[in-house]
Amino acid sequence: MVSSTSIGILRGAVFALALSAGLPAAATDAAAPFDHLVRSPMVHCAFYRDYDIDPQTGNRLLVEGRSNSLTHFQRQRGESVRSIDTRRAGAIDVQVVQGRYLHYIERTAGMYVVTTVYACLEHDLQSDVCINYGAVNARHFDARVLREPDRVYEELQALAEPGFCDHSFIHLQEAANTPPRR
Repeated sequence: MVSSTSIGILRGAVFALALSAGLPAAATDAAAPFDHLVRSPMVHCAFYRDYDIDPQTGNRLLVEGRSNSLTHFQRQRGESVRSIDTRRAGAIDVQVVQGRYLHYIERTAGMYVVTTVYACLEHDLQSDVCINYGAVNARHFDARVLREPDRVYEELQALAEPGFCDHSFIHLQEAANTPPRR
């Protein structure tokens, strides 16, 4: 039996490999991996200011459950999206922009809080749907992000907090129709 701690460490290793492989700078086949995420009614993200370092490789390990902040994006009726973040009170409207990367852009207190999803990190083995995405969260005052979010991301990614996102309840319907194990 595998413990949840082992799963978190394993996921951390997977995310570390993806982050160290240079994926943020050059995501391949960017549009297709984000289709399910864009349509998802809910997206959860975790971001890290502090992270473990793999002693063998020196890569960052983003261990599930040890994040410094969480962000939840919820699609409202129609196309509007709201964000709830552990760093502030209340929900904020978010602009969603898809280019080479997927950007959730919040305007708050004169600055921009931008979550950029840059690559698929893990696929569901049965459906081949992406279930975990590499992401970063940046806070800055660069208004170009509204016109050129991909370019701003590429320029500022080294200053952003690394993390990952997933779309919630991907298999909710299947789970509801599956009889419980005995």
